[in-house]
Amino acid sequence: MAKSKPEPAPVPASARVSAAARVPASKQGGYASWSRDPAVGLFAVLPLWGIYEVLRLFLVPAERNGAEVLLLQEFDRLGWRGMLILRAAFGILLLFSAWSLLQRKIPWLRVAAVLALEGTVYGLLLGPSAAALTSSATRILAVLPPDSVMAANLVGSLGAGIFEELVFRLGLMSALVWVGVRVVHAWSVPKWVVGLVAVFVSALVFAWFHHLCGEPYERTRFLFRTTAGVLLGLLMWFRGYGVCVYTHTFYDVHFYLTHSA
Repeated sequence: MAKSKPEPAPVPASARVSAAARVPASKQGGYASWSRDPAVGLFAVLPLWGIYEVLRLFLVPAERNGAEVLLLQEFDRLGWRGMLILRAAFGILLLFSAWSLLQRKIPWLRVAAVLALEGTVYGLLLGPSAAALTSSATRILAVLPPDSVMAANLVGSLGAGIFEELVFRLGLMSALVWVGVRVVHAWSVPKWVVGLVAVFVSALVFAWFHHLCGEPYERTRFLFRTTAGVLLGLLMWFRGYGVCVYTHTFYDVHFYLTHSA
C-alpha cells in the first residue's frame, strides 16, 4: 500500500501579507488604481497649479477663485502664523507624498500624463452631459453671462478646477462621508448610501456657493451646477481628486473658448 504524501504546512497569514508587501507597486496595480491614489493626484495637479499661479501673477494679479479666497481667509484669521502653518503643512504633504510614491515604485509621471488626458476628455463631456440631464441645454447656454476679459476667464478656469474641487469634493464631500459612515454605523447602512448623500449634498453646496459669491440666483443655472456637481462627485468617488480637477478645469476652459464674444 502506497504511503500518502504529507500535506504541506499552511503558510501563516502574516507571512502572506508580508510577501505581498514586498511585491513592487508596478506588479500590484494598474492605471485605474494608481490614478486614484491621493499622492499621484497631488503631483498630477501641481503643474496645473503652477500654470495658474504664473498666469495669474502676470496677466490678472487681482484674479482669485471664490473657493480659494474662502480658504485663504480662514488662515488669514490666524495672522502670519496661519499662512506659515498652511505652507508648512503643504510642504510636509508634498514630501510625504513623494516618499510614498518612491517607496511603492509607482510610475507617477506616466500615470499623471494619462490622468490629465482622461480629465480633459471628461471636461469636454461634462457640459453636454449635465445639460442633457437637466433637459434644458439651450436655455442654460442662453442665460449664462458672456465673458468679459478672456485672460481673466481662462485664469479663473484654472483656479475653479483646483480650488472648488479641493473645497467641495476633496474637503466637504470627504468630510460628509467620514461623518456619515460613523453616524449610520449602528444601523448597518451601506457605505454607498452615505456616499450618494455626500455627493448630492456637496453638489447643492457647490451650486449655492456661486450665488453666495454675488451671482444672482437663477433656477436653471442652479440646477445645471447641481447636476454638474453630482457628476463631479461621482468622478471623485470612482476616479479621485486629480481626474476631478482636470475635468472641471478643461470644462471651464472649453466653455470660455467656445462662448467668447
